[in-house]
Amino acid sequence: MSKSSIIKAKRSRLRHGRSSAHLRRGLLWITGVLALVFFVGKRFYSLRTRLAPHSSLRNSPSGPGFHFPGWQAHPAVYPSPDETTRQRGGASGFLYALELQFSTAVSNVSTTVILPLTDKNILALHGTVTELLNYSSVTDEIVLLCPEALLSLARPSLQNIIASRGNTPIAQLILLPCPREKCEPKSLIDAASHATSDRTLFLGESALQELNEASRLLLFNPPNVSFPLGPKGSFLSKTLAPNEICIAPSASYIPAEFLVPPFMFPNSIFSDTFSEGLFDSWSSLGRWVSRGRPDMIGGVVAGGGCLASHTGTQFTGDLGRSPYPINSYGPHVPNLTLPSTDATSRVSHGSFGALFPTYSDLVAFSRAACGLVANGHHLEILIYEEPLSDRGRSLMTECELSVRTRHSSASTAETTASSWLASLGGLPDVLIALTEGDDFTTSLLRGAENQTSIRPKTVRLARLDLAYSDWMSSLSLAEWQNWNIPRVEVSIITNNRSQSLSRLLHSLDNARYFGDTLDLRLNMEESADPATQRLVDGLEWKHGTVFIHHRVTHGGLLTAVVESWYPRSNDSYGLLLEDDVEVSPLFYAWIKLALLRYRYGDIRNRSPQLFGISLYQQKNVELHLEGRRPFNARQLFNTSGIAAPHTPYLSQIPCSWGAVYFPEHWREFHTYVTTRLGHPLLSSKENIVPSVRSSRWKHSWKKYFIEMVFMRGYTMLYPNYANFSSLSTNRLEPGAHVKRLPRAVFDKKRAQFDLPLMPLPDTNASEIVSTGLLDLPGNGMPMWNSLPVLDLHGLVTSQEVIIRKGEMRRPEAFGCADLPKRYDALSLLCLPSSS
Repeated sequence: MSKSSIIKAKRSRLRHGRSSAHLRRGLLWITGVLALVFFVGKRFYSLRTRLAPHSSLRNSPSGPGFHFPGWQAHPAVYPSPDETTRQRGGASGFLYALELQFSTAVSNVSTTVILPLTDKNILALHGTVTELLNYSSVTDEIVLLCPEALLSLARPSLQNIIASRGNTPIAQLILLPCPREKCEPKSLIDAASHATSDRTLFLGESALQELNEASRLLLFNPPNVSFPLGPKGSFLSKTLAPNEICIAPSASYIPAEFLVPPFMFPNSIFSDTFSEGLFDSWSSLGRWVSRGRPDMIGGVVAGGGCLASHTGTQFTGDLGRSPYPINSYGPHVPNLTLPSTDATSRVSHGSFGALFPTYSDLVAFSRAACGLVANGHHLEILIYEEPLSDRGRSLMTECELSVRTRHSSASTAETTASSWLASLGGLPDVLIALTEGDDFTTSLLRGAENQTSIRPKTVRLARLDLAYSDWMSSLSLAEWQNWNIPRVEVSIITNNRSQSLSRLLHSLDNARYFGDTLDLRLNMEESADPATQRLVDGLEWKHGTVFIHHRVTHGGLLTAVVESWYPRSNDSYGLLLEDDVEVSPLFYAWIKLALLRYRYGDIRNRSPQLFGISLYQQKNVELHLEGRRPFNARQLFNTSGIAAPHTPYLSQIPCSWGAVYFPEHWREFHTYVTTRLGHPLLSSKENIVPSVRSSRWKHSWKKYFIEMVFMRGYTMLYPNYANFSSLSTNRLEPGAHVKRLPRAVFDKKRAQFDLPLMPLPDTNASEIVSTGLLDLPGNGMPMWNSLPVLDLHGLVTSQEVIIRKGEMRRPEAFGCADLPKRYDALSLLCLPSSS
């Protein structure tokens, strides 16, 4: 829906209100000028008499002689200390004070709330809007300004809010896109100019979170005044480079040059000649307001506490200079820590510290190190067990790195660690070290923790994995900082194929885990043969804990898969493997790369529609009614005009030959399949998903997962490397779904599914080691919104289309049309929700 179709029109009431407001303001002008002449003159005489002995104050540029040569003086005129205790701040002689003194709160006015959405508050949108709706008695509409990259996250939240409210009247919710990646003040001001309400409440990124009850009462039930009013304001120096600093009011009401969110803004201030784009900052809006008032103020700061550091202020000019001096007759200005250029430069780039025992370790890690530097990160490296030899120096041919060595072998670990940390000029955001422990690493990490309450994130890598770490160069700072959060749990389903199981376990044991631990769960069917049981009894797993589950009654493959794993938290991920699967030694690097990008990185790359990560490359599409069809993603993307045919992609088809499933979606599926099979009205339903082969599968867990995926519009991430190079493969051995065939027929069929596994590169080769994992568009995982989307038939579509198809089918299949709650299977099945 376009912006004009949502918020133009309905201007007549506003124009009428503004005309009345203009009349009131004209009268206030006349009254104000007369009041200013009388009271300023009176105060000037009083102050001169009182301060005559203090010539230094009289001559000070910040003293009363500077402020009171006439009413045309600097507009931010402040009451003296003995007057601040009077009602309304004691400034009863000025126009804003006169308004405050005689104004009352009006109950029948309408309010438009404007909130900018960012990657920091989007995940809490449901709670934020719900809280705002508690003020529906004074709120006509809530306008959410949203960067286009976040719209896919905002829409479902708003739909859920509307659905949960039922027939309860609520304020109108309006979602508008911002033209930039961040909604600037200009967009908020332009949106307010279209509002048809009496006033606008501008909120900041934190919405109501930082406001106490007094501030909330002020903003939602303010006095009927003609100027902006709120708890945060700024004073702009006239004599120095502009430094916008926060006023902490020492009196009840204090005038300011301009306000920053949150604040209330009377919409009558907008004239009929207002045009969009007139103001690009809060300060320019404040200056425009002040030019229309005889007291020349841009707003009034009300008592209730001002945050010393707030996001609404743009600090410009010479940040090293002191703020404009305000004497005791003005407001108290708290000590501020102004942002330095270093802090600004670290918004998107990080500071890294890497410590290795030997230069050989650095050489092994050099591809990742050079990538970090090339991507704009700052990297400091310490070699602490050997000097940097000339021979070693010559090996670094790909980039220049900042490397330090231990001063002498006699220096202690504590001395070296503390000296290196001190030389960095501040702790790095991320420390990279080896998992192999030693005194030095222990001392350095202990020293880092003791120096500050904000500890750097530590990433510990296994020495033998350093040579295969080139893919880490593509990680963002946020992804590095979240390295230790996701936990992958391996779950194997096996029955009586001991040789297949042995091959799978061998491939898992030889894989690279880059310092992470993975717990292993092995699920044996009741009919597991003695050879399988002996193999399991002797299992050794050096990468984490082991849990063995042996069923006492036969469950079948559907039960075995569904019960094989259940998430412990929203940061635990299940890697489901049947025993005829084999994995690449780099499979975990692919998982980690994808998880960090699409679950723990930039908010624009996170979507609730992604339910998992496939290790297997699709070579066939199995859901066509007439049977399997060959599939080649690169050929499809070439013919479809997709710019990067080698990009990973999203598909609605769940993979059963090596894939990671996400916790929220697996919980939902667990409830879905349990209810779908057990509910008397649902168990007999067939053909839930139209025109797919899986509807005929009687005993497959994928049948039901595909139903849920179709109804929700969920997708799975698939790799797309050259020549079908895959992170897992299926050896297609006889089992529950594979029948025994003549050898020639079986070999031909196996060739349709068996894929080459991505190998480890040769570390003895003369060229720099490359795993091939970054053979991707832009040498990294693409942005979420650039990933191609395929439907259940392997055809290019879009996220919006597949979501819409599920929404249209659900009333036909389950009998309700209301929007289901997120991750709630009962709601999806049109049953009473569990919540």
